[in-house]
Amino acid sequence: MGKCLGKLFDGGASGEPKPPPPKQKPAVKARTIRLTRGASRSEVIVVGQYLAVDLSNIASDDAVSYEITPYPKDDVIVSMKDERPRATGNVAAGGMDSALAKKMVVYVYARSHSVEKDDKLVTFEFSDANGRPAGQAELSLTAYFLSLDVDCDRDGVVEVNNPHKGTWEWGPRGHGAVLLVNNDNDDFEGTFDPDNKNSRIDGPLDIKDMSPMVVRMRGPPKLPAEYSIRLSTPPECAERMGVFCLQPDVIKNDRRLEDLSNMLNEFLTKPTEEAPDIGLNHVEMRDLMGNLIEEKEKDEQPKGEDTPLKSENHVMGPDSGNVVELDYRVDLRDNTATYEFAVEGLHYPDTMFDGQVSITLTLQRGRGSPIYEDTVVFQVAPWIMTPNTLPPLEAFVCEMEGGENLSFIQELQEVTSAAGVPLVIVPQVVNRGDRWMQDEIELGYSQVPGKDVMPVVLDSPRDRGLQHFPKIQLLGKDFGYVTRFSRTEEPNSLDSFGNLEVSPPVTANGKKYPLGRILIGSTSPTNQYGRRMMKVVRSFLKAQRVQSPVELYSDWLAVGHIDEFMTFIPARGGKGFRLLLASPDACYAYLGWLQSQGHGNVPLFEGKERYGFSAAVTVDQLLQDSKLREENQVFQDDIDWNRDKLKRELGLTEGDIIDIPALFKDEEGKGAGSFFPDMVNMIVLGRHLGIPKPFGPIVDGACALESYVKSLLQPLGLSCNFIDDWSSYHLMMGEVHCGTNTLRKPFNYKWWHVEP
Repeated sequence: MGKCLGKLFDGGASGEPKPPPPKQKPAVKARTIRLTRGASRSEVIVVGQYLAVDLSNIASDDAVSYEITPYPKDDVIVSMKDERPRATGNVAAGGMDSALAKKMVVYVYARSHSVEKDDKLVTFEFSDANGRPAGQAELSLTAYFLSLDVDCDRDGVVEVNNPHKGTWEWGPRGHGAVLLVNNDNDDFEGTFDPDNKNSRIDGPLDIKDMSPMVVRMRGPPKLPAEYSIRLSTPPECAERMGVFCLQPDVIKNDRRLEDLSNMLNEFLTKPTEEAPDIGLNHVEMRDLMGNLIEEKEKDEQPKGEDTPLKSENHVMGPDSGNVVELDYRVDLRDNTATYEFAVEGLHYPDTMFDGQVSITLTLQRGRGSPIYEDTVVFQVAPWIMTPNTLPPLEAFVCEMEGGENLSFIQELQEVTSAAGVPLVIVPQVVNRGDRWMQDEIELGYSQVPGKDVMPVVLDSPRDRGLQHFPKIQLLGKDFGYVTRFSRTEEPNSLDSFGNLEVSPPVTANGKKYPLGRILIGSTSPTNQYGRRMMKVVRSFLKAQRVQSPVELYSDWLAVGHIDEFMTFIPARGGKGFRLLLASPDACYAYLGWLQSQGHGNVPLFEGKERYGFSAAVTVDQLLQDSKLREENQVFQDDIDWNRDKLKRELGLTEGDIIDIPALFKDEEGKGAGSFFPDMVNMIVLGRHLGIPKPFGPIVDGACALESYVKSLLQPLGLSCNFIDDWSSYHLMMGEVHCGTNTLRKPFNYKWWHVEP
């Protein structure tokens, strides 16, 4: 620490061999300044920044030694570095090679901020071979501490100057701050738009959905007039996030709020270590005009005048630009200032956006280049799906006009009650005659460190009777909303979310998928004209990265949804789950066994009608229907193609798969439809299963198909409950799963620990 003494060049011209060069060290990140011989220069330095001082204009040609003196000696650190190429010779006889002198650099570093201007000093003195002065200069320093800080270590607290804040790394040992897409609705105006669609703070609750960011400053009372401090972000990032300043008069030439201290009480403090809770507290129903139909918990508007938060807008964002200048104003008692900001995500990762945004704090002199930069990087939290193996929080079903599906709802309520899961019944005035709850929405969540998980509904582009349900019923405080649709592409049946599922956590081909893998149905890989889910939806799902999608083949079905031939259930042993696959082969094998046991003349579907005629058919008749059997051989091949792909992509074995009896029939050349209620199309509520009632042959007083399925699933610790959906769903080419939806608890595993 103290003086830096030494020879400018040593070794003479002895011709002795030089030692091998030391291993290359990483280049020092420094700002170059130039001094003039015999002059003094005043310079600003930032704590943590190196100044690289060029000696070319200080030392005379006959200089051979130097003395560099810092003050205060324990606070200003100096070091000399010979940066000449190793192949270059030494000083020529009679003096110092001026070209070589340019390769001598002094690095200056300040350990603490200044209290007043020019309170740090470095002197440079050079001598010739006789000890006579050969050049001198002075460098006066004013040191400022500037830091842009975020929650880089993901513990819910903003730390000071984390060395990793400028990069983002996935994995359990990774680092980097996280942004939540602020797509819930915290305002009190009764609008049905999420908060990320505006550029203001929507009430005190809104700020809790944002990530904290802090600017810290220390130094003398004033910043030199020609200097400015700015926050900036690339223009493309300003379109994808919004930044709010939470203190008055911090932004130059902009009127700030006078007091937001009450909102900040919990904003920068670490929350208690409790399990995340994303329970849906509100269960109201509204009509299309927003009128309340049922009572529910609702946030009331604060009494009195409107909160001033209504006028607080982005200082950086889509409508506010990408650069803002900060006022330098330190507390004279301790020469420090702390400015708090809140950052909200506006867009999920998607095509052309990997989810990362950056913000830079700069110290700039005049119109020149920044003399100091400090950058933080955020990753926007992805939208995450929840598999059937996660515990249910709430179930949804639509009530049809005239009580047409009332008995179905009553039977479903028995299952939800046994599972301890509330059932939300969406009235006809909201669903407008659309019973297909599964097809309209997919319920998932987003999460940032240190905050409660936010459930988020993904609204499908199908837009039928339930089109307004997600915004009217679900969007609200701490419940987000997102949708994807195409203005140039008409939705088809594969865009409904019965065609969107997710597996439990798996390991496949040596890669772990701790949040499972998204599964979507598509056309055959060899058919370029078949139906596929909209590209904008597929791209959105892929861009989330944490649940790498797998495309299956579902276009062989008339409706085309993967939930018609597969589902996952929690199970004892093995991987903790089983994949259930609809199987015509298993059905024919079991019917053949029943026939061999003397039950060939027992009818299936007794008392049921199809197209106005009796649907009843005996076991013998069903087995003798050669056309139906031929069709199902083809359908079994289609299912087996998916079976093989699921085994490859999810790392499954035959021991992980259970075949559930099912038959399909050709729907007038439009694809396959279920011949009888499709039992894999079930609702899974923990260990309680709501299974479509198959109306199989009655043997020994019980439905033989139900008994067979129970024998497969009950040993796994599951309760099989069969629900009659024949007239209310099955005849309309859907089943129990198609007509219901489930909100589930999030994964305990944190998505930022994933290594995509």
